[in-house]
Amino acid sequence: MNTAAAASACGLVALLAVSSADAHKGITSKFTYNADVYPVFLNRCGRCHIDGGVGPMSLVKYEDAFPWAESIRAELLSTSPDPHDFVKAAHRQISARELDIVLDWATGGTPEGDKAATPEPPPFRNEWAAGRPSLTVPMASPYQMPASALEATHEVAMPIPVEMPRTMTQIDLLPGNPAIVRSAALSLRSPDGTARVLGTWVPRQSAAPIALKPPVRIDPGSQIVARIHYKKTWKFEGVRVTDQSSIGLYAAD
Repeated sequence: MNTAAAASACGLVALLAVSSADAHKGITSKFTYNADVYPVFLNRCGRCHIDGGVGPMSLVKYEDAFPWAESIRAELLSTSPDPHDFVKAAHRQISARELDIVLDWATGGTPEGDKAATPEPPPFRNEWAAGRPSLTVPMASPYQMPASALEATHEVAMPIPVEMPRTMTQIDLLPGNPAIVRSAALSLRSPDGTARVLGTWVPRQSAAPIALKPPVRIDPGSQIVARIHYKKTWKFEGVRVTDQSSIGLYAAD
């Protein structure tokens, strides 16, 4: 399985579900969802493709996953992943063996297998990956994404509440609405107006704060500037949605 396929294994955004005609294919796969595919989806895709996550559908329940089998197959065989699609880029660590399992299942009749083999998937948790930050910097007010918009970018400057200089080694973002926050370009604006790029936050399976190398000095009067990219899935088309994300900073001391 080539790396291009791996890069797009679970980035299933804006694809169509399998047609009803495909639902009656014969079972040829030696793999079943419950015994073989579920562990792959849970461990590699489950942070985004779960109810409440940024993915447009859940993949951690058979009844939610199997209608998308044709889309999964098409995505696995794609040789032109979008390098700017951060959701796709977040799943590049899927192994060739795991891809073969999912592809064989998706093209071999999507057998469910023994329901007793699959535990109830864990609930989606929107929480800090590294625990409570040293400093939490929330957006002052919610961003309102209009019902008519499918995609939007919003830039917000957030004052950092420090009374004396502090050194930070990591930064993270906690989405207020995880279902629509696709990425965020983060930078530090010093009191004199100079800016330093800190990194780009994206949703990913192995969530971790962004390491600041070298560590960043935060002076009183500094701001975090977040340029947040929002994108709705089909579930929110025609619906007004809001987000009030927070930035977390982790101190060296």
